Amino acid sequence: MVALNIFYVTLIVDFGLQLVFGVLSIILKTEKFYDFIGALTHISCAFLGVFYNWDTSKDQSFEAKLIQAICISLWAAKLGAFLFYRVIKAGSDSRFDDAKKNPLVLLFYWFLQGVWVYLNILPSLFMFFTTKEKNTLLYVSIIGWVVFLFGLVFETVSDYQKTVFRNNPANKGRFITTGLWSISRHPNYFGEILLWYGIFIAAAPYFDSNWAFFTIICPTLTALQICFLSGIPLLENGGIKRWGNDPEYAKYVSSVSVLVPFFMCCECYKVPLKGAEEEQPAGYNSTDQLEDAEVKPPNV
Repeated sequence: MVALNIFYVTLIVDFGLQLVFGVLSIILKTEKFYDFIGALTHISCAFLGVFYNWDTSKDQSFEAKLIQAICISLWAAKLGAFLFYRVIKAGSDSRFDDAKKNPLVLLFYWFLQGVWVYLNILPSLFMFFTTKEKNTLLYVSIIGWVVFLFGLVFETVSDYQKTVFRNNPANKGRFITTGLWSISRHPNYFGEILLWYGIFIAAAPYFDSNWAFFTIICPTLTALQICFLSGIPLLENGGIKRWGNDPEYAKYVSSVSVLVPFFMCCECYKVPLKGAEEEQPAGYNSTDQLEDAEVKPPNV
């Protein structure tokens, strides 16, 4: 009997979990454990990739693969815990208001989550699939892990600052302009994009096929989704609707980069002012001050 390689095994585990819990969510008519299962799937597939068919006599790169899996798990645990806490606190997730009315649509959301998970871990799967005879940590991988850690810390700190700001009753109806939000209007998204490129960089030295390098499209798709689909566009438009006539808001968005800190020339999304063109300066944008849209398939 020929054993399945890690690409097929993780694919089965990934979509198997989405199918089981997708059906369960339809039966229970709840979406509360959607993000938790997404995080659990990332962690399960990452460690499965490390230990599946691992042979110490042939592969001496266990330490590097374990570090890679730990990095993915740190991000998944952080995001899963944050979103699970938020949905429990709120009582529901507005992303699923319409989907819960149609079982097939809700199940499709779970399918999209499976696709999202697999794309995130695909570069690492090529790393896990490769065997190395020398027990070395390549310098390029170390650089990738440093990039990942910087992105994760940047994202975590910005999320924490936003949460503290929102929990202060004195800030109700206001927008945050302090901390990391003073150098980027979407610092959490900047960190998210950065950490996934870090994961790709860390995996790249272990690729044994030129085709594996095409998995750079995976973090790139995340970046494109954030910049042009479900992340920045939603929140920029929402900011305009809420604070479009506020002079302080106009000053904030005209002086703070939309994504990359300090680099105003890197504005990846521009939106014309709606209903307030005469009150605001030319080139006016809005900001990520509403409820943060997750980098998840349902927002597409």
